[in-house]
Amino acid sequence: MKSETRKKISEAMRGRKQTASTRLKISETMKKYWEGIPYCENNDLNTDKDVQSKD
Repeated sequence: MKSETRKKISEAMRGRKQTASTRLKISETMKKYWEGIPYCENNDLNTDKDVQSKD
């Protein structure tokens, strides 16, 4: 599909509300997606090496 056509479709769909069934499908899919991501207990995001002090 041409980029011009995709842009026209995108602009036409902008501002439209999704139906309840569409929102439900998206919700269920996202729940399924997040269940598939492994949980890591050793989250090293807040260690001293990652955080720079402002001394």
